[in-house]
Amino acid sequence: MDPLYFEDYNEEWSYETESRTIREEDIRAYVELCGFLTPTFTDKAYVEGSKDYGGRMSPGLLVLSMAEGLVLKAGLTRKRGIFLMELSPQFKHPVFAGDSIVNRVRLHSKRLTSKPDRGVVVTSHEVVTDKGEIAITYLSTRMIRTRQFVE
Repeated sequence: MDPLYFEDYNEEWSYETESRTIREEDIRAYVELCGFLTPTFTDKAYVEGSKDYGGRMSPGLLVLSMAEGLVLKAGLTRKRGIFLMELSPQFKHPVFAGDSIVNRVRLHSKRLTSKPDRGVVVTSHEVVTDKGEIAITYLSTRMIRTRQFVE
């Protein structure tokens, strides 16, 4: 997909990313890197034997990071995004090792800033598993270049 300028976002605009599978290795690496050292994420026997879990669950922040990665990989903000201002996630359903996710994105709102070469774009996201479960919903607020931007 071509990168979007501020003006390209309109009420009809939406995008669904490609899918990505969350693997055991992804969970293990994230848990070690970020120090999520609790049985929920480190003890496979504990979660597989629990009626509350039933499998190796992924940390919600890992799923959110991967969902944002799918947006970046798609190139929606490439050379147009100035910076990420805010994320406001709501974690709705667990994602387990082996589940795949897509990120469904649509415009929530937008406004110009006091500088004519940029605006603020708020997009609404649904991170959906291959089982059709909505895992995360969130708003993403980004500063995006307008077509008046000159390098």
